Amino acid sequence: MPLWAALGATVSAGVYEPVELELMALPLLAAAVVGAFRWDLGSRHRWLELGALFYFLAHLAWGRGPFMVAIHTLYMLGAIRLALPREAAQRRQVVLIGFVLFLTTAMGPSDVTFLLWALAWFCAAAAALLQQSWEPSAALRRGALSRPPYRRVPLWIGGALLLAGGSFVIMPRLSLGLRPRFLLGASQSFGKAGLGDRLDLSIDGPIVPNPEVALRITPPPGVDPTLEPSWSKGLGLLRGITLETVRGFRWEPSEYRSTTFDALGSARGNRKAEFLFAPNPQGLLALPSGLTQLDPWDPYLTTGSGGSIRWRSVRARTQPVTASWNPGLGEPRESRLSPRRWDLLTQLGPEHEAARRASQQWAPGAPPPRQLAAALEKNLRGFTYTLDNPSGKAPNPLQDFLEHTRAGHCEYFASSLALMLRARGVPSRVVNGYRLGPWVPEGGYFRVSQNEAHSWVEYWDEGRWWTADPTPLGTGPEASRLGGLNLVERWADAVRYRWDRYVVRFSDQDQQAGLSWLQNQVQDWEWHWKAPRPGVLWGLGAIVSAYLVWRTRARWQPAPTGPGLIRALRPLLAATCRSAPPLQGETARAWLQRLGGLRPERREALQTLADATDALAYGSGADAAPALAKAEAAAWRRWKPSAR
Repeated sequence: MPLWAALGATVSAGVYEPVELELMALPLLAAAVVGAFRWDLGSRHRWLELGALFYFLAHLAWGRGPFMVAIHTLYMLGAIRLALPREAAQRRQVVLIGFVLFLTTAMGPSDVTFLLWALAWFCAAAAALLQQSWEPSAALRRGALSRPPYRRVPLWIGGALLLAGGSFVIMPRLSLGLRPRFLLGASQSFGKAGLGDRLDLSIDGPIVPNPEVALRITPPPGVDPTLEPSWSKGLGLLRGITLETVRGFRWEPSEYRSTTFDALGSARGNRKAEFLFAPNPQGLLALPSGLTQLDPWDPYLTTGSGGSIRWRSVRARTQPVTASWNPGLGEPRESRLSPRRWDLLTQLGPEHEAARRASQQWAPGAPPPRQLAAALEKNLRGFTYTLDNPSGKAPNPLQDFLEHTRAGHCEYFASSLALMLRARGVPSRVVNGYRLGPWVPEGGYFRVSQNEAHSWVEYWDEGRWWTADPTPLGTGPEASRLGGLNLVERWADAVRYRWDRYVVRFSDQDQQAGLSWLQNQVQDWEWHWKAPRPGVLWGLGAIVSAYLVWRTRARWQPAPTGPGLIRALRPLLAATCRSAPPLQGETARAWLQRLGGLRPERREALQTLADATDALAYGSGADAAPALAKAEAAAWRRWKPSAR
């Protein structure tokens, strides 16, 4: 069980590729088959050991890296040990291997699902160790079936967790949240919905919905967006990166960097929220328009190409950022476009001729940029939204989208509008980011998943950038809706959020605040204790008196005689007090012999118990009597004398 629990924790971590997980699971499945058919491989253990050595060398030659080779080899060795006959020492080796494998996985994930697998591993390891320690003493309990007290395992685990929780609260905090570079195999999201720093219309194949959480947005205390809808103004579209360079059907970011870098620490916005970002390979931050301040900035964040804001290093855990924004400010704030940037933002190629034709057909003449954008946007919203990507395999995906299928996802809509505006001399670009996700009232935050990843257009007019979103509203997985999450899903997401907030991100400030709160509670309790109510005093006095009477109950009872003088026999006396109690003046051996007469099948075990009792009573140093008496008590507990 410890090995299987470690494998489950590894799968839930999501840091390994499917092929690597298969290499971990196959040896355990083979060992399970051997155990199910009870095949004896003890005589072939040398061949299995040579196979493990060959497996290790082959992995090294494959070039998977020492870390992955060590993990795969440990799973192989654990499976071999499960397939071979096991004594107590070998069983301890299995638990040790499972512990090492669990530790290798624990360095990566930190979500609440992994906590459940950790509890499963702890329970499995505790049960295995309990069984190993129980078996030597069980050899003395002949003639009676006896199982380890597995019911106590949850109590032991609970006590350990209580101790660990106390240590977690008072120990110093040390967590940087950086992803270890040797944790290879982080799964990629090719073909899934999500935010990227590139856009390519020529990629064929459908896009798979991706419900992974990208970020959560928590308003300040006392702000309820459901009662104050105006507060969320500016959060409808969260900007990630701008794509200004188009090469064929591929959009890429230019070297443009935001000119608002120096103003981030000085300007103040009239809205503020905490943005909790999940790890992503690009390290992009999706933030609202009109951004005025970010905290913290240095040394964690930096500006990147395409006006993006990124983490300086790849984060392995969720990371909070407090952002302030003013919805009335344009984004980004540029006073003018240089001739070089103007040429870049109006660039078209011969493969974009379909965009030029559609632009002239849908908006003839020479309308102003904003009227032109509105007319083109209105026509595009008559198209069909789909993730099936019907134009991906066409030689010219843009022309196929505009003139044949008239169906696609947001990247097609945004690319078409940007190119049609460029065809009329209007500087334009594509923006990748997110739409605002649903409000989760159980947790008090907006939940933005990868399904909310979105592309839209920004075009230049009258000295500022304007936003145009031609994708049909209320369609596709990127449409924000509360109905997308049912009650159970919202509660589960709220639990994950609180786990991340109060456990994973438990900082030294949280520690100081918690200890200060605890100190205040203790001080208040001491102040109330100086003048307790009379009812409290009488209640405490009654509880203490009852406890003292229960603890001294033996002094109020007559002194035991005969077998009752021997403490080791008291479990058996309690089990037989109604069916065969000791007679007046009967010795322990005589009583046990009489029990053997009542149940002949127990006579041999009772004789052994009588010998052990004599050895205990006469000081020979033997200590088998208590265990034998408990086992015998289990055999007599439900026995009833037959009617004569």
